[in-house]
Amino acid sequence: MRAGIDLGTTFSLISNLESDGTPVLMPDSMFNDIYSTPSTVNISNKCASVGYLVDTLIEQNPELPVIRFFKRNFGVNQPIFIDSASNSWYPDSVAALVLKKLKNDAESYTGSKLESAVITVPAHFNDLQRKSVLNAAAMADIPVLGLVEEPVAAALHYGIAHHSRDQVLVVYDLGGGTFDATVLSMDANGVYVLAKDGLTEMGGKEFDEAISAMILDQFKKATGFHLPINGLTSLQLRRISEEIKIELSLPSKAFLKKAILIGNNAFEIMIYRKEFEQAIRQMIEQTVEVTLRCIDGAGLRESDIDALMLVGGSAMIPYIKDRLSKVITNADNKIFLHEPMKAVAMGAAIHSAQLSGDAERYDIPLEFRGVTGYNIGIQTLNPQTRKPETDCLIKKNMPLPSKAVRTYYTSTATQTRMVLQLVQYVDLQSEIINIGELVIGPLPNPRINYPVEVTVENTGDGTVKVAAYDPNTGVELQQVFGEDKLMSGNNLLAQRNLVRKTVIANLN
Repeated sequence: MRAGIDLGTTFSLISNLESDGTPVLMPDSMFNDIYSTPSTVNISNKCASVGYLVDTLIEQNPELPVIRFFKRNFGVNQPIFIDSASNSWYPDSVAALVLKKLKNDAESYTGSKLESAVITVPAHFNDLQRKSVLNAAAMADIPVLGLVEEPVAAALHYGIAHHSRDQVLVVYDLGGGTFDATVLSMDANGVYVLAKDGLTEMGGKEFDEAISAMILDQFKKATGFHLPINGLTSLQLRRISEEIKIELSLPSKAFLKKAILIGNNAFEIMIYRKEFEQAIRQMIEQTVEVTLRCIDGAGLRESDIDALMLVGGSAMIPYIKDRLSKVITNADNKIFLHEPMKAVAMGAAIHSAQLSGDAERYDIPLEFRGVTGYNIGIQTLNPQTRKPETDCLIKKNMPLPSKAVRTYYTSTATQTRMVLQLVQYVDLQSEIINIGELVIGPLPNPRINYPVEVTVENTGDGTVKVAAYDPNTGVELQQVFGEDKLMSGNNLLAQRNLVRKTVIANLN
């Protein structure tokens, strides 16, 4: 069995293709009518609870330690949790527990072994974040066919489901924790990404928190004191806020009056849709700006767009379509929702068929081409100004895979190593992301102006690979890349063993 996995900030899903090529979600092994798993983990005594079971445990023990939103820590080589046995857990290893559960769910449902999977990532994930996902899959013993970006996976599913051809499509993907905008071209042969952009910390989490703030404010006004917050009340507040967000997303709902119970406190709240929209207005404006910037980055105008697809649970908020309709001409015929909660996982299953060579068997378009999400360069220190300068090797929105070669030279006769700093960035005015040092050496026969040819590749997965050569001999030089930014081999092995020894509750 091959699968597609949507590893989400708030919920994760797994899908595979039926014998006729139709993608289907696979249910939770404990709850056969539920097809999603909250990306929530509790670790206790060599046992991990994942998903809905964690919420049940919190109701029994409000002080239970819970790990949420670990996806936002991908690419950060720091522990995010220390368990009772003093084991350090990294974002990668916590994610591995969620992947391990999804793998068990799939194997329980199909009765066959998970041979490989395509895993989705936000379009704007950098090299470090993508490699964290690959680390997590390795720890969960899931062979990865490839990574595919969430909006691209959704577009793949849309294209297959609706037999769409010859379209320029914009995907507006607003999930639980991230936002992506992607411009794609679709024809009978495949899907081609033209440009992509996004926001790392923007999604349903922030919208739920806006509603939670309104609830807490109304509680304070009604009672004169602040609502006590612990594990249970935090869970209840989050659940109620999400329910209110969903209800206010119904076309007929202008306001919501509701009696709620949080902890031992029962009270009535009144929230108007306009009030909610005002609270999230600035965040939505950011997504609109990014979407328009992405269209411009593809070298297109708004009038060149044939369709704009809304994906992700938060994209169902009516205000989003209303706002986009003010910048997209003929919006009624162009803007639409497409399986906002399911399309990403099912598109990943379709991409698994493309990568495994089964596309023709399922009558799936063969071709797929992504683009680079960042400029990739080498940062050096200008000896005259003593200020950092960036030598751009691969430009943003170039077709993947992309490769560039540069030759650098030693500065002294005794220099035995060359150290280069690799960076990713959207533009030189935005944040420069340090993705690691490239240490080359020891150099044979060191001398001044010794040439070192550096090859940098942005692969089809969006990850960065490097190699260094002596251009005179063609011999590859010893080199180490990114060890200061990613887990070292020993630590990675230790985390993998830790995940393997940790039992997933009710599954193992």
